[in-house]
Amino acid sequence: MPKYSIVVPVYNAEKYLEECVNSVLSQSVTDFELILVDDGSTDNSGRMCDSFASCDERVKVIHQQNSGPIPTRFNGVKEASGDYILSLDSDDYWLDGLLEKVDESINRFACDMLIFRLQKGSAPCHEFWDGEREKVDRGEFFQTSLRESGMNSIVIKVCDRSLFENVDISSVMSVRNSEDLLISTMLARKAKKISYIPDVLYFYRTNDTNISSRIDRNALEEYMLSRTAVWRELERLGLDNDDNRKLLNTGFLRRVADLVLQMNCSCASRQEKLQYISELADNEDFVRIMQSADLSQLGKAKQLRLKLLYSHRFSLLIMLDTIRTKVR
Repeated sequence: MPKYSIVVPVYNAEKYLEECVNSVLSQSVTDFELILVDDGSTDNSGRMCDSFASCDERVKVIHQQNSGPIPTRFNGVKEASGDYILSLDSDDYWLDGLLEKVDESINRFACDMLIFRLQKGSAPCHEFWDGEREKVDRGEFFQTSLRESGMNSIVIKVCDRSLFENVDISSVMSVRNSEDLLISTMLARKAKKISYIPDVLYFYRTNDTNISSRIDRNALEEYMLSRTAVWRELERLGLDNDDNRKLLNTGFLRRVADLVLQMNCSCASRQEKLQYISELADNEDFVRIMQSADLSQLGKAKQLRLKLLYSHRFSLLIMLDTIRTKVR
């Protein structure tokens, strides 16, 4: 049995899939299996997956009807036989030496979850903690996870396969937004030892497709579903305190601000933009949280965006975001 199983959900990724797969197959550590889960792709991705498998016995392929990110990832895990699970998105790639550094750290720390860093575009994400940590306190992990959205990504975590056992995803099968926060929380709750290395080992590709194609009208609703499930996990750990609730609320507001920007910078009509952001402004949770929110933890652009949304100054909000996009 291989030591590592790498699960790659694949959906219409023919543009980047070869680079993604080759970044794994070229690793110096070879004790792994690569599981490509074709989630009902309509382009050439499925055939490419089969071609990779025919050329390298370490590659396995699963073809399924389109099911979304959570079922796809867990279907890959079900077929995994490795001791540890790693995740990789099909439009990203591993940097040289990832598996070598992971293997060295897993052996040295004997942890059941290892966290590393990624590079997004031209710059690495900032460090979550000051230097290497052999053991991250559970409470500190969740506080950082709620504060730093980049920490939630499943692709920067190596997990013992046992962490995926008996994880109930039945109520969140349809979630296509904020799934990383949810899965990360579920797995970390079960981890006995979480370790961290500051090494940048993963390249996250900024999506360069038309932003209008990625607008999901159910994004906030699905985020709230994930948010509720995360709070339930914190309750199980006895971490449902006021500080963590404030962090979760700040994360909610950050998400709302991002959705507003995403819509305002899209190719949608002005009427569609007004309708969408007015629905966000009238959301009961948004109104309630804004009434007592501390916006100081957010950037100035997000603060302004949220204040304009809360005061229903939609035309000004659209205009400012449009100008911001043009001058970037």
